[in-house]
Amino acid sequence: MKTISLLANLLEYPGPEFDARLAEAEPAAGGFVAQMRELSSGDREELFSATFDINPSCVPYAGIHLFGEENFKRGEFMAALFARYEETGFVPNGDLPDHLANLLRFAAGAGDAERRELAEFCLLGPLQKMISSLDGTNPYRALLESVRSALEDALPGIRP
Repeated sequence: MKTISLLANLLEYPGPEFDARLAEAEPAAGGFVAQMRELSSGDREELFSATFDINPSCVPYAGIHLFGEENFKRGEFMAALFARYEETGFVPNGDLPDHLANLLRFAAGAGDAERRELAEFCLLGPLQKMISSLDGTNPYRALLESVRSALEDALPGIRP
């Protein structure tokens, strides 16, 4: 499950410590890491924003992909996630509870049944939508594909 956590770290804004995160995750996301190392820190930040902040079909919030942005069900989903995080002692990264990085790190530390449920109901569908929204030249497509593969390897037979 460490691989899933390392990949989750790459789905956060590429700040000053991004090179360390890249180095840690290189075995699991080699293609993404190689592409990102070619970019300046400013270009990395711009790419992240263009991919996840500006592109509405690739927002990193699973609840939007599952329920839509202005749906009461998303609020219920986030409240349930937050309650579960508190119950288990999981501390999210400061972003919303349905941010993909938070969900992946939580899933990595969860038991097998809960991890499988999170993958099937909360992660694989949004991941597929995000992957399809990006063309093959965007390094984040390779990262999202690595995340999907890591989940499928860890949980054989899962389906969205």
